[in-house]
Amino acid sequence: MHETASRYGVVTEFRDVDALCFKWQVEAPDGGLPPYEQIALGSLGRLADDLALAARGADGGFAFSYGGGAFEAWLGASLRGLRLDALERNYRDAIGEALEAAEASGTPAAAIARSIRGGLVQTCEIVAFPMSSHWGATLFLVFARERTSKHDLVDAIYRATDGGLTTLAAVHSGRDIVDFVIVSLNASASRLFGGAERDLQWRRISEIVPAWMSDGTFERFAAIFRSARPDTFEVSHRSAEGGARHLRLSAAPMGDLVGVTLTDVTPLKAREASFRLLFESNPMPMWVHDPQSLRIMAVNDAAVAHYGYARERFLRATLLDLYAEEEWPAVQIAHESPANRRPSDRIWINRTAEGREIKVQNYAREIAFDDRPAILLAIVDVTEQREQAARIAHLAHHDPLTGLANRALFRARLTEELQRLDNGAASLCVLYLDLDGFKDVNDAFGHPVGDRLLIAVAERLRETLAPGDMVARVGGDEFAIVQAGAGASEADRLAERIVSAASVPYEVDGHVVTVGASVGVSVAPIDSGDADTLLKNADIALYRAKADGRGLHRFFEPEMAASILVRRTMEADLRHALAAGEFEIYYQPLIDIVTNRIVASEALLRWFHPMRGSISPNEFIPLAEETGLITPIGEWVLREACREAASWPEPIGVCVNLSPAQFRSRSLVQSVLSALAASGLAPQRLELEITESVLLAENHANLAVLHQLRGLGVCISMDDFGTGYSSLSYLRSFPFDKIKIDRSFVKELPENQECGAIVRAVAGIGQCLGVATVAEGVETHEQLARLRAEGCTQMQGFLFSRPTPAAELRRMLEGDGEIWTKAMSAA
Repeated sequence: MHETASRYGVVTEFRDVDALCFKWQVEAPDGGLPPYEQIALGSLGRLADDLALAARGADGGFAFSYGGGAFEAWLGASLRGLRLDALERNYRDAIGEALEAAEASGTPAAAIARSIRGGLVQTCEIVAFPMSSHWGATLFLVFARERTSKHDLVDAIYRATDGGLTTLAAVHSGRDIVDFVIVSLNASASRLFGGAERDLQWRRISEIVPAWMSDGTFERFAAIFRSARPDTFEVSHRSAEGGARHLRLSAAPMGDLVGVTLTDVTPLKAREASFRLLFESNPMPMWVHDPQSLRIMAVNDAAVAHYGYARERFLRATLLDLYAEEEWPAVQIAHESPANRRPSDRIWINRTAEGREIKVQNYAREIAFDDRPAILLAIVDVTEQREQAARIAHLAHHDPLTGLANRALFRARLTEELQRLDNGAASLCVLYLDLDGFKDVNDAFGHPVGDRLLIAVAERLRETLAPGDMVARVGGDEFAIVQAGAGASEADRLAERIVSAASVPYEVDGHVVTVGASVGVSVAPIDSGDADTLLKNADIALYRAKADGRGLHRFFEPEMAASILVRRTMEADLRHALAAGEFEIYYQPLIDIVTNRIVASEALLRWFHPMRGSISPNEFIPLAEETGLITPIGEWVLREACREAASWPEPIGVCVNLSPAQFRSRSLVQSVLSALAASGLAPQRLELEITESVLLAENHANLAVLHQLRGLGVCISMDDFGTGYSSLSYLRSFPFDKIKIDRSFVKELPENQECGAIVRAVAGIGQCLGVATVAEGVETHEQLARLRAEGCTQMQGFLFSRPTPAAELRRMLEGDGEIWTKAMSAA
C-alpha cells in the first residue's frame, strides 16, 4: 500500500479487499458508516478496477452507478445505470444477497457467485461495503475477487460419472480403417476394460478386446465413423476375472473421433436369466402370450398343474381355449390396444382340462420375450374367495345364530311388498313377537342353552309360516314376520298358531325348557304404508299384549301409541328427576322381636313428580332398571341413606336395596366405600339387601362383588327369599347375615298352613345358619303372634310403622319406641 493525493485529503491506496475492510473498521470505530468522502473511488488505485458502486433507487431496487473494468468484464455487461435485476440470475442473486445483508447490518457482507466460461467453472467472492454520503443515501462498494482455482466442467463430469466414457480415434491404412485407438477414458471405462487408465490410453482396441475385431463390434464403430450417425448395441466379453461381462455401447461421432458410453448390463442379463428361473418355479400359475395372436408362448409348471393341461397342449393353445366362451369378446377387446392389456380389474371365468369353471383375477405386464413384445400373465384363482364373499354377503343379511333374515333384509323385503301394494295388491300384515320368560331361561341355565332355544324357536316359526311369508330375527329374543297378501283374519290365525307352537316345551341339552310368546300385529295399508311405521306399530301392539298378561296377540290400535308416549314421557321425567331433587327417601323400621326395639330401618325411594304427584315405585323402578338409570339413582340413595343413618343412635343401622343392574356397572364396591367415607357411618351399620336374581345373573362375578362388600364390613341380606330359583343353594354359596321372608308368605298367615310351613322352615334355616330372619309385610296381631311362635327374629310392616320421612323416623327414635311397643304388647 502507498499514499496518494485526492481532493479529500491524503488516503492510503489498498491493493486488496482485506486492507479495505481494515480501513473501514478504523475509520468507523463507533460502528457507524464511513463517509463516501473518506473512501473515494479515486483513492483505491488499481483496486477500483475490481469494484462497482451501487445504491438503492427510488423504486426500492438496487442499481449501479459505476463499474471497474475487471468487474464489468466478469459480469459481461456495462454497469453504469444498470439495474441489479437486469443481471443473470447467478450474478443477481449473489450480489443482491451481499447488498441486502450489508444494508441490514451496516457492516460489510459477503456472498459467493459462480459462472461457467469456456467450459470452466469460475468462483468469485463478493463483498459489499456500506458507506454514508453527503446526499444522505447509503452507497455500497461491491468488490469481486476471483478465486485462483478453476474447474473444467466437462472433465469433472467425465471423471465423476459412474458410467464408462471413452473416446476413440480411427487407425487408417490407406483409405481403410483397420483399428481404433483409445484417446481418453475415465476410471469406469478402465475398470470395464480391465486395466489401469494410464496403461490403456493410446492403445488399440484389438490389443485390449481382440474379440471386438471379429464379433462385428469393429464394423459397427467403423460404420459410425463413416456415416456420422450414432448407434447403440450390446456386446459380450470376458472380464479380467474370467467371468462373462455384458456391455451396452452407445457411440456417437465427434468430428474425427468417436465418443462411446459403456454401460455394464451384466446384472440386467442376470435378472433376465432369473426371470426365466422364477417364472418356471413360481408357485403362482403364469404364462406368456402374444398380444396379437393370443397364442401362448411359454407356461410355467404351476399353470400346467392348476389347469390340468399337458405343457404341449398349453403351447398349442390361445387364450380363447382357456377362457369360457362367454368371455371371448371381452378377452379380444382387452388386447386390441396396449392401454387395455392389463385386465386385472375384473373377474374372469376360465376352464380347466376337466371342464370345471374357475374364477380368476389376471395380473398382466408387458415384457420382451425372445426379443418380441409379449404379455406376462399371472393368475390368481379367486373361486374359493368369491364363494367366501358370497357367504359373507349372506351373513350380512342373515342372523348368524338362527339363519333367519336379519332386520336389514326384513326391512328390504317389507319395503318391496309395500311397493306392490301401490301397484294394486290388497294388503299385508306385520307380526312382531318376543318370547315370554326367555330372560329367566338365560339366567337359570346360561346363555348357551338360551342360544339353542332361539334356534329351536326359529325352526318352529319357519314351520308355522305359509309359503311366501318371511320371518326374521330382529333382536335378542324378538322376531318379525311379514305376511304378503294377507289381511287381519289371516294374521289373527297365524298369531294364534305362533303363540300355541312357541309354548310347547323344548328339550335343550337335557333341560326341559318352557317359554311363551306374545305377538303384536299391524296391517298395511290400514295402519301405515311405511315400513318403519308398520314395525313400530306392531311393536306397540306387542307391548300391549305383554301388558295384558303375555301369551296373547293384539292388533295395533291408535290409542296404544298414547300409552307408549306416556311411558316415554315418564322416562324423560325420570332422567330429570334426580337433578331436580324430586326424589326423597322414606324409612320403615325393623323391630327386634325380643327387645321390642328398632334395630334398623329400610330406606325406600319415593318420587314426587311436580305435576303427577307421588309415583309408585312399582311404576318407576322397573323403568329405571330397563333404562340403566337405576345405577345413578341407586348411588344417590346409598349416599343419602348413609348420611341420614349416621345421625341415628348407635347401633341402629340402615338397609339399602341393590338392583342387579348396579352389579353390572362394576362400580358398586367403590360407591359403597365412598358413601361410608363421606358419611362417617360404621360399615357394620349398613345392610345391603339383594334378591336372588343378583346371584342368577353372572353368578361368579356377582359373588366376587359380594365378598368384596363383606370385606368392607357391611352386612348382606337376601330379600324376597323363596320366590325365585334355587334359594337353598345360594344360601350355601354365600354367608348371608340376614334372610328376609317375602310378604307373600306372611300375608296369608295364620290361615294358610302351607305358608306357615314355609315360614317355619325359613326360620329354622336361619337358626341353623346363625343368621337373623326378618318377616316382611306384618300387618295384624295374629300374623305377629304366629311369626313369633315360628321363631322369626325381626319384623317389619304396617303394624309397627308405615314408611315415613326421615324427620318422622328421628321422632320415633327420640320417643324410645312408644309407637311399636303397644303393638308388641298387644301381640
